[in-house]
Amino acid sequence: MGVVSRSRRGVAAVVAVLAALVLAGCGGAGRDGQATSAAASGDAGDKAAKDVLVAAVKALAGSSYSYTMKIDEGTVTGVVDASGKRQARLDSVASGVRFSLEGIVLGGEERYFRTSIPASGVSAKKWYRFDRTKVTKTGIVGLFETTDPTSSQDFVGRVGNVRKESDGRITGAYDLTRGGDLGVADRQVLAALGEAAKKAPFVVVLDGQGRLVSVRITVPAYGKVAARELAVDYVQQGKAVKVSVPKAGEIVPATAAVYNLLNN
Repeated sequence: MGVVSRSRRGVAAVVAVLAALVLAGCGGAGRDGQATSAAASGDAGDKAAKDVLVAAVKALAGSSYSYTMKIDEGTVTGVVDASGKRQARLDSVASGVRFSLEGIVLGGEERYFRTSIPASGVSAKKWYRFDRTKVTKTGIVGLFETTDPTSSQDFVGRVGNVRKESDGRITGAYDLTRGGDLGVADRQVLAALGEAAKKAPFVVVLDGQGRLVSVRITVPAYGKVAARELAVDYVQQGKAVKVSVPKAGEIVPATAAVYNLLNN
């Protein structure tokens, strides 16, 4: 099955791929934003508050930080190093099966992959060092290769009615209809939400230096479905972060089974 990159489809694409693999017995096997953001095109709110938010998002790019992102598809934790080193772990459920997927990029062609997916020929106890030139699909490796794992650079373009509250928090309306990790792609859900999908409440917390601490987006309730929250937390921004290097005894060269998994 074809898979487009994480930059277009996000974590949901990874989970969809792995769900298909689980259903197939693991033998192998865009969320493109087409609509203009109604939230962003409506009431712009307080320009000064919007400028503060823009500055916070820009500061994250090129900075080192650790993050935790909790979304519908699961939880992603990871670190990003300003030099380009990255590590990420996805904990999720696909077709009723809990699994984890981890990847490390240490620069150049040094990349490692590990997963608990019950795939034939793939051990959950081993880190596989793989040759990037042998991976033709980016649906899975994109999880940890992306330079913007929390979709932060897309955030500002999807907000409107931005305000700075008395406690320093920044609030406003966020457009969920453009999908992505911090959005909704299910057409039935979007239909049920109606215009509320384009005006989902968000809250951003900054630290004393104007850096991102957390992002909370509320997916409004609809029908008998309760409201839920999409969340991102940032720590250690601008500080040295540790990208773990697997122990030598845990590393083996990627096998054909691993490449088969990565290329589906």
